[in-house]
Amino acid sequence: MKKFGLLGKKLGHSLSPFIHNILFEISGINAEYLLYETDDVNDFVKNNHLDGFNITIPYKKDVFGLCQKLDKSCYNLGVVNCVDSNLTGYNTDVYGYCESVKELADFTGNILLLGCGGVGSMIAKQYEDANLCVAVRNLTKEKALNIQNQFKGCEVVDISAIPKKQYDLICNSTPVGMYPHIENSPIDYDVVSCSKAVYDTIYNPYLTKLLQYAERAGIKYKNGLEMLVLQAVKSHEYWYGGVFEDSDIAKIITLTKGELEKW
Repeated sequence: MKKFGLLGKKLGHSLSPFIHNILFEISGINAEYLLYETDDVNDFVKNNHLDGFNITIPYKKDVFGLCQKLDKSCYNLGVVNCVDSNLTGYNTDVYGYCESVKELADFTGNILLLGCGGVGSMIAKQYEDANLCVAVRNLTKEKALNIQNQFKGCEVVDISAIPKKQYDLICNSTPVGMYPHIENSPIDYDVVSCSKAVYDTIYNPYLTKLLQYAERAGIKYKNGLEMLVLQAVKSHEYWYGGVFEDSDIAKIITLTKGELEKW
C-alpha cells in the first residue's frame, strides 16, 4: 500500500483525507492518506517514508528550503505545498487558485488582496500585471518594505486603511472568518459593497461572513472549496500521473461540500 499524507499543525478538521481517498479510489490506487502533526519539520521531511505529502500552515515556507529539487510551479514563490517521494517540491495551490478564480475576474484591474502569508504570497504573484493593493493587519514599515520588494509596484496598506475605490476582485488569504470564529470578517461591508467580486480562500464555513457581505451586496463570490479539491487533483498528477475527468472533479466537489455540511 502506498502512503501519503498532510504535514501541518491543528489538522483535526482537515478535509484532505476525505478528498484524497476519493481520488485514490477513482485512480484504482491502493493507498492511504493520513494527517501528520509535528513540531520538528526538519526531521519529518528527512525521515518520512511516504510516497508523497502535502504541506499546510505553518510549514509551507520551511519545506521549500528542505526540498532536494523545486519544480517550476513554485519558482519565485518561496513556498511549496506538495512534495513527492524524491523530495521534489511543487506548488499545486497556484493551479487550484487560478482555475477556480477565473470565473470571477481576470488577472488585471484593481485587485485587493487581504493578507500576504504563504497562500497570499502565491496569489500576489499572479497579479503582476494588475493594480494590486495588499492589505495586512498591524502593518510595520519593515513588513511593508518586504512585501513591496517581493511584489514590485504593489501598494501596501494596513487592513484598517484600505483605499476607498471599486475593486474588480477582493481576495481573502487570511484565516479571519474560519471555523470556529465564523462571526468575524477581515474587512467591513462598506469595502465589499463597492466592489465587483469576492474570493475567500476559506471553505469552512462554506459561506463566511465576508461572503455573506458579498451576497448581501449582490456581487459575485466564491469560497476556497474548489481550490482545495483542484490542488489535491494536481498533487495526484505529480505523485503518480493521476488523470481525472471534469466530471470526476465536479463529483468530488459535491461530495466534499456534503461532508463539510456534516460538521
